[in-house]
Amino acid sequence: MTNTSPFVRKVIYIAIIGALLVPLSMISRPETRDLDGKIDDAGGQLSKLRNDYNLSQANLSDIDPASETMKLASLGLRGVAVNMLWMQAMEHKKKENYDQLASTLQALTKIQPNFVKVWEYQAHNLAYNVSMEFDDYEYRYTWVKKGLEFLKKGIAYNKRDHRVPDNLGFFVGNKFGKSDEKDSFRRIFRKDTEFHDAMSDYIDPEKYDQRGYGPDSWLMAHEWYEYSRKMVEEQSCPQRRNDMLFHMYRPSQIRNQAMSLQVENRSDEIIQEIWRSAFEKWVEYGNREISNTLGVTIKMEGLKQDQDKIAKIREELDKLVRPGLRAEMIEDIMAQSNFSEEDKALMKMSAEELPDMDLRRYQSMKKAIENLSSGIDAEIANEVENEENLVTAQKFALEIATLNEQIKTIYKDSSTVNYSYWRARNEAESTDLCVQARQALWDAEKMWRQSIYDDEFDFDFKTKEKTVIKLGAISLYLDAFQKWQEVYDAGDKELMSGVMATEMVETIKKFEDMLNLTNRPWPENFPLQRFIDYRWTELGIGDGLMTSELIEEMKSGQEDPRDRDEDEMDKDDSEKPSATDENEERESDDSEKESEGDEQGSEKEKSDEN
Repeated sequence: MTNTSPFVRKVIYIAIIGALLVPLSMISRPETRDLDGKIDDAGGQLSKLRNDYNLSQANLSDIDPASETMKLASLGLRGVAVNMLWMQAMEHKKKENYDQLASTLQALTKIQPNFVKVWEYQAHNLAYNVSMEFDDYEYRYTWVKKGLEFLKKGIAYNKRDHRVPDNLGFFVGNKFGKSDEKDSFRRIFRKDTEFHDAMSDYIDPEKYDQRGYGPDSWLMAHEWYEYSRKMVEEQSCPQRRNDMLFHMYRPSQIRNQAMSLQVENRSDEIIQEIWRSAFEKWVEYGNREISNTLGVTIKMEGLKQDQDKIAKIREELDKLVRPGLRAEMIEDIMAQSNFSEEDKALMKMSAEELPDMDLRRYQSMKKAIENLSSGIDAEIANEVENEENLVTAQKFALEIATLNEQIKTIYKDSSTVNYSYWRARNEAESTDLCVQARQALWDAEKMWRQSIYDDEFDFDFKTKEKTVIKLGAISLYLDAFQKWQEVYDAGDKELMSGVMATEMVETIKKFEDMLNLTNRPWPENFPLQRFIDYRWTELGIGDGLMTSELIEEMKSGQEDPRDRDEDEMDKDDSEKPSATDENEERESDDSEKESEGDEQGSEKEKSDEN
């Protein structure tokens, strides 16, 4: 009996293993469906858990035989196999072996189908790297489309991860709307019914079909971000991006659509309506309670509300002390800070009364005084003599301090997405005044492209009178500039320091070139002179344009200071080492940076969105 006990034990173990296989097969069997797609068998408990937590493919029809075979072939060393494949992928990308890279990443999607980075990496490879290997923009479009279609397949394997539709939104918007070939890509996109049908599994083509213009790539990007939002807010999927960016991407696609359409077409009521929608969605975003990176909840639209609330509380606080106490304390602060009499007189004036030359000094002094008097509310509260009022005053001071801290937090966080600028821009662009200014500028640029700078006249030899038949580019630009100055006067000053202002500066430079070509002087009452002076005096931005200060210098007989600056730059350049010497010194550095460029490209483009 003793000699046979090991054999008996082995038989018993085998019998137990066989018996355990029966319940194991029952709890792990996959879900099955009939020909109509209805559930025939819900599967075992493990299948339900896989389906609920999206751990792997729970339905029999979803299981990829090749994927499962590769997992089994790794013999429990799937982690090692994955690391080796990723190392090979990085090596192929470094050497620009895109065919081998594609094959390696395909293998990774089989062995790691529930890892989002694999899908994102291969989609980026096809849309950005492989597409750039072709000179023809139609071939490039085809490979961008392949990258997007590949990324879409990843949704089925990552049903509870919103980063896949997020990346689809980013790639669609970025490649079709911001790349060098964006004009051609957007034109092809509108007619590409095959691509629209391929995406219709998740997005209804009617939702990005813009009235009057057809399917729009920016609207498709918006719909992908909307799909992502629904996953998080309606399906309770975990949110994997910070609140600020997660909620910012959707409304920003609408404004991008409006900007693209007004570059491609003459502004009209439809584009104005899109800008109005962009403004409403942006304000909705600003009214949303958002957690910043420190976990503090803010509302970006609450900045102005908090500032108004501080002003009202200060009025109540000042009523509890003798009149003029706050003004006296500010005077003392200015005296201790050695402000000049001229500066003190300047601060007693209102900003609206000041000329542009003094406005910049006024703003910087005002900010300095605010910093120096940050604790003035607490000092005023301590001056209250009545004990009952003292408690109220201290409560007011504490509330003001809390609101000030909140304002600093909101201002800091909102500046990361340039909230105030885009709010002002969306609102201004939706007005009739801005639409008229856009139309006037479009007409002027159309004449500029035809190189018709001067007005066309009809001369009557009998009466010796000239009648304008067609306005040239110079006259049309002056009319457009007049309308744009009205836009800047009516809108927020943010408009004079953002992207729109930079574009206007380039337009003014184009206008100045036309003046030089036609031997015309700078107009005496240039419509956008206040715009130019404001950027120089208050913002300190030297655009190289004719400021009022430069005009006065030239009237007094001096040469154009800009010419002197150019001569000095030419002189400095002649003393610098030759370009050949510099290139030789940088050659080794450039070779190292070149390999890093593609990897950093996608992240840089994501940050440029702001």
